[in-house]
Amino acid sequence: MAQVPEQNDWVLALAAGCDAEQLVRSAAEGYLFSRIDGLTPWRLLREIGGIPPDDVDACLRRWLDQGALDVVGGRGAATASGAGAKPSGGGATVSGPAPPVDAAEAPSNAPIVIDESALDDRLDIGLDAQRRILEYEASLGRPYHELLGVQPGAAPKDVKKAYFKLSKEFHPDRYFRKQIGGYAARLDRIFKKVLEAHEILSDPDLCQVENQPAAPVEDAPAVDAASVPPPTAPAAEAAEEARPAPPRPLTKLERLRQRMPFKINHAALHARRQQADEIFRAAQASQQAGRLQEAEASIRIAITFDPARAEFKEALGSLKIAAAGARAANLLAKPSERMSDSELFEALRLIEDVLPYRPHDPELNERASRICLRLEKYDEAKEYVETLLIRQPESAAAYTMLGRINKALGDLDAAVRAFETALKFDEDDLEARRSLAAVRIGARDAARGGETS
Repeated sequence: MAQVPEQNDWVLALAAGCDAEQLVRSAAEGYLFSRIDGLTPWRLLREIGGIPPDDVDACLRRWLDQGALDVVGGRGAATASGAGAKPSGGGATVSGPAPPVDAAEAPSNAPIVIDESALDDRLDIGLDAQRRILEYEASLGRPYHELLGVQPGAAPKDVKKAYFKLSKEFHPDRYFRKQIGGYAARLDRIFKKVLEAHEILSDPDLCQVENQPAAPVEDAPAVDAASVPPPTAPAAEAAEEARPAPPRPLTKLERLRQRMPFKINHAALHARRQQADEIFRAAQASQQAGRLQEAEASIRIAITFDPARAEFKEALGSLKIAAAGARAANLLAKPSERMSDSELFEALRLIEDVLPYRPHDPELNERASRICLRLEKYDEAKEYVETLLIRQPESAAAYTMLGRINKALGDLDAAVRAFETALKFDEDDLEARRSLAAVRIGARDAARGGETS
């Protein structure tokens, strides 16, 4: 099978009627085969397949050539058949439905049903925004990368960018002092889940743990049927009468999956869970003592020991919010008026690290906007001050700063409107008054110059 540039983006699914026992040659290949679900792209299978990436490539190509797999999605899927995948009837196809997926892990294009009775036009939040919140809340059971709208295995910078956009949209502070009824609790749930997704996907170690197959929850070891004594005659007769109809025979693929992961060390699994609990308790003690970095490190270790524990992930998100609050207080305690350019850049970097956890913090956005204005980063300054105005829509100081930014950008009409709005909220704002007069005089002089020319 020829290598094609788009191959890493292909999404593979099991072809109908494929014979797993004839395809899989080893336990390692069996594990890789079990990861093919109609959702996971080739590039991620190379990371989580349990065997070297080159061996993953070789197995997937072989199974495609043998007609065991279908290419059901991904960039370049429409030309997959020309790159070695065979059309239907002779091997892998380039389209077709993915295998059934659990509702909690439905793909992002699955229809979402919301409760229309939850819409309330009496609230200080538009109906379109309410629908968006309801739809997103209904999707919280989906995989982390789907929640953030990134590709599986996305780079941390892409994860952060996607998260920051969603955090600004769904952070409860966006509707500060507004009547939003039960949507406050919905927003809180959404923000915490989005934050959780960001923390897991932006940490390579936690992301790798998250992609590992979940261990079974049973703590009791399996019982060998040969070790169970046969029933006595009366018991055997009763059992014979109560015996249900024989179950349908398992397919070869079901028998293969039943044997995976081939053997589970329940004692070791139980020990890891106990270790995770101990580490998590240590993290809680560190947090109570104010040692937040130590607490965060311990929680991350606890997650690696027991990645299925939702409370560990929720605690990590809550801790990051608390830590961001402490860092914000330290940042705001240092005035920026006398900072050098290098100090301003460093202060802005620190603020940008904190803002994803407090995206609508008015003081942080104001400080970031003023720093960007001094550094002549006008577009970024405008974005920060507009975010500030969502939280404080009647802030004269914010509109004055917006006017200064628009003036620096050369949009004098927008600058005039911003200064006039500032004076509407505070007629004693001298900076707005003087800036408005200067803009008007400049515009008038420019017009006269144009006439004489």
